[in-house]
Amino acid sequence: MIGVIGSGSWATAIIKVLLETPDREVCWWVRRDEVRDAIARSGHNPSHLSDAALDTSRIRLSGDLADVVACCSHLVLVIPSAYIASVLDTLPPAAYVGKRFISAIKGAVPEYSTSVSMYLHSQLGVPVENICVVSGPTHAEEVVRELPAFLAVASDNKALADEVSSMLDCAYMRAVTTEDIVGVEIAGLMKNVYAIGAGLCQGVGFGDNLTAVYVTAAYAEMLATARLLSPDRSHDMALYCYLGDLMVTCWSEHSRNRRLGYLLGKEMPADQAFATLGTVPEGYYSAKIVHQHHQNLQGALPLAEAVYRVLYEGSRAQTEMERVISFYL
Repeated sequence: MIGVIGSGSWATAIIKVLLETPDREVCWWVRRDEVRDAIARSGHNPSHLSDAALDTSRIRLSGDLADVVACCSHLVLVIPSAYIASVLDTLPPAAYVGKRFISAIKGAVPEYSTSVSMYLHSQLGVPVENICVVSGPTHAEEVVRELPAFLAVASDNKALADEVSSMLDCAYMRAVTTEDIVGVEIAGLMKNVYAIGAGLCQGVGFGDNLTAVYVTAAYAEMLATARLLSPDRSHDMALYCYLGDLMVTCWSEHSRNRRLGYLLGKEMPADQAFATLGTVPEGYYSAKIVHQHHQNLQGALPLAEAVYRVLYEGSRAQTEMERVISFYL
């Protein structure tokens, strides 16, 4: 059985996609009792994407992580990266022996300053051949409306990547496989940081022209980082999870990271911006991870560092965006 850990928008969309396969049953870990009860009663997630109808006759809902892990061969991780360790560390590594992990998380694990796949391997002892990463561009809001979308499924284990691709393939979703797991995770982490920067550009009033230049420079910075961090690997730049995911996150109305940058660009205090959004977007945590690691790289990351200074050092968005312009012009 497939287990899904998390109950947010993307988790809800993945449940819907998995249930497109007839007769498939899934086990869904939902932390909050009231949300779990509401889903069982109505077939809708009351907290996220409540319009999406879910076939609860094929969903086993549980609030017991140990129970979900024990009964499932495959575990899809769909919780914010900031909470992944606090959830999975509640069980001993022995509980995860033999399990295949599918990370649909675009971020890093703050407690360990590492990617999700590296956390699974180094902290929980999961073999690399049992780890797979899934990336977009995919906004959950569009997936549940069954708008066409593509996924990249990355793993060092081709057989696992093919298996996961088959799980997620349906009438409106196409999944392609790659061995570029490092690049896919780096892209998924960094694009959220750059989306905040794109929002900053819009918030300070620089317009689409400058934002387009910014996104182009961000793409180059992302690729340079991937090559520096894993020089012995080839990176498939034609994958949609690189430029495609960066673009949609920087411009889409569904992007909470872009929206955060926009609000900060309008000089809204960070705590008020988080309250307005109702969440702390992944890019907030990712910006700190990128900052911690960037000194180990051979090149500068002016765009990512500008976002970091706005988020963590109280620098004004206008000042940082003007600094970015002067760096490139």
